Amino acid sequence: MYVKSAALILAAVVSYYILVYRADSPLVTIVSAVILALALVGIGFNVQHDGNHGGFSRFAWVNRASGFTLDLIGASSYFWKFKHNLNHHTYTNIPHEDADIEVGWFARMCDDHEWHWFHRYQQFYLWFLYSFVHLRYIYSDYRAFITQRMGGKLIKRPTGANLVALIAGKAIYLSFAFVVPMTRHSVSTVLLGFLAISMMMGIIFSVVFQLAHTVDNVEHPSEKDGPLREEWVVHQIRTTSNFGTNSRFLSMALGGLNFQREHHLFPRISHVHYPALAKVVKEVCDEHKVQYAETVRLSDALRSHYRYLKHMGTKPAPSLAAR
Repeated sequence: MYVKSAALILAAVVSYYILVYRADSPLVTIVSAVILALALVGIGFNVQHDGNHGGFSRFAWVNRASGFTLDLIGASSYFWKFKHNLNHHTYTNIPHEDADIEVGWFARMCDDHEWHWFHRYQQFYLWFLYSFVHLRYIYSDYRAFITQRMGGKLIKRPTGANLVALIAGKAIYLSFAFVVPMTRHSVSTVLLGFLAISMMMGIIFSVVFQLAHTVDNVEHPSEKDGPLREEWVVHQIRTTSNFGTNSRFLSMALGGLNFQREHHLFPRISHVHYPALAKVVKEVCDEHKVQYAETVRLSDALRSHYRYLKHMGTKPAPSLAAR
């Protein structure tokens, strides 16, 4: 894992250097921009994710350093821990509590969300909107700092060392994203390059996370079912799907996030152990008759997400009370 992490960071540094200082043709510019976007996404999946969960190393300072790489690619690790570690991992797929399925009026991700006429087309237009997820993360940091709310929940503003880290992370990111490139290129060129790289990152980030939860082979709890909820471990298994588990390359590239079930059950364990853990989890699920979801091929997972979006976009039937 350390070799892979070092390779991703090196790829990001080299491609950034070529893009800013050496790109002298459209082909070199495009290739270096694509490699940079993929390297940054790889860092997000393989380095910061484990680090911010405390699973990158047995040493806390190494986890903090690896987790800080998220700040260097645009998003605050401080606020991400609230949104992802505490919110998403605790209330997976629960309406109005899991921030990952609360995207506003843009989309209808569960039965409890209000339906609008344009949702009937969301299985088409959302793929484009996913490309803005990276920009949304950047924006949500500033909003969370000002409003002290994230995903509808109250959060604490960072203080002390956390505040220093947040400010330093934003300063470093904005410097490398805009200030340094503008010393060599025009403002319009820099903005266009930033937007292109951000959109490439956004669609990859978003689709990978969507394939684990907003698919049609997992459970989607509803407030209409009442306040009773299943035991936490069972809830995680029934609301999470593994995908592309037959691909070693996918497991390596995604930091094991295609084994999302194992990640939700053991978030502090390094992702390199997920394939082995999956075998144990399956045996225990079979023993206790707990149904689990898994899509072996990536293409099937993509189709499952499409079907789910289409189903959620269909106008719901009026309730008996409304009649």
